Amino acid sequence: MAGSSTHVASGSAQPSWLDTERPAMRPDVEITEGLHREPLAYDPVSGHYTRLSSSGAAILTALDGSMTGREFAARVTGRGPGGGSGEQVVLDFLGELRAAGLLTVPPARGRDASAVRFARRGHMPRLPLVGAGVRAVLDPAASLLRRAPGPFGALWLAAAVLAVWGAGSVLAAPLAAGGPDLSLPVWGWTVVVCSMLLQTTLHELAHGLACRYYGVPVREIGVGLLFYLVPVAYVDRTDAHRLPGRGSRVVIALAGVAQDVLWLGGWSALSLYAEGRAGQICLLMVWLQIGLLLANLNPLLPTDGYHALESAMGALNLRSRAFTALRCRVLRQPPPSWLAVRSRSRQLHYQVFGLVCLAYALLVAVFCARSLLLLFGGA
Repeated sequence: MAGSSTHVASGSAQPSWLDTERPAMRPDVEITEGLHREPLAYDPVSGHYTRLSSSGAAILTALDGSMTGREFAARVTGRGPGGGSGEQVVLDFLGELRAAGLLTVPPARGRDASAVRFARRGHMPRLPLVGAGVRAVLDPAASLLRRAPGPFGALWLAAAVLAVWGAGSVLAAPLAAGGPDLSLPVWGWTVVVCSMLLQTTLHELAHGLACRYYGVPVREIGVGLLFYLVPVAYVDRTDAHRLPGRGSRVVIALAGVAQDVLWLGGWSALSLYAEGRAGQICLLMVWLQIGLLLANLNPLLPTDGYHALESAMGALNLRSRAFTALRCRVLRQPPPSWLAVRSRSRQLHYQVFGLVCLAYALLVAVFCARSLLLLFGGA
């Protein structure tokens, strides 16, 4: 599972520090590039990335500590102090740069900079298990994949064949066979739990392997509590933000999902032939796999499917923008400034994605209701 991003915003009030402090870009901050070659400011201390416009990057790098923030704004706009809205925009921008921690002036206490930067998975506490040595784990396999024909060579072909086979198996039998039998012996539940732990670990390693295939650093591998509740394995793939292309980002986001499909295909096929307790275990695993896939492709949450869609569309904050565009269209409200300047085609994309989110939520609700009915003896 990876993080979301936002533009640096404006609109904050003028703080007094602009008249007294002489801000400069922190010397350890790195200006790099991300999606569509747009500038990113990387903070190596916190691991945060801040997305900037070209003019924003120029302003940040021009800050050298030789003048106060207000003097700098007046110089940039070519006006004297109090020279109009253009100066105010620069002053607001300096405040956001400070909030993001990119300046030699420390952020003000209590100021929440989460709206202007994106970072590692902030929604779950984590326990790193492998740090600097993660490359030694993943690089040999990534090197072999680079030598294969095509993006992943024969591996992709095998995955496609197994996925089709598995999908056919799912449609042919397990869903029509009714709900799984939960009255398994201890050894049966042990098989289920161990299989799920193994799959979760391999899911995350698939993301890491895809990162190393594209030369993206992987900071660590560990165990975390998703939403402070669900234990999961993770691979820190924050630095995938540096990739300029959409395709590579989509592959990284869906690498774990592709592996989950293979597990679903395998368990589905086994459920067609296994009998007795083994058949019950296989059928239970099929239901668990379907539930996990639905959850991990849910566009309403920061899932792999959501990140893949964002990457494919070249968009950021896609979900919140989509619901805003859909609300403005349905309720005939005036669009916010960021939406008003978008093309009609882009606005339509947002609206369609909002509808997809709503339809997916309905699908998940139906699947959950169907599962509960089957598990508790309903029709």
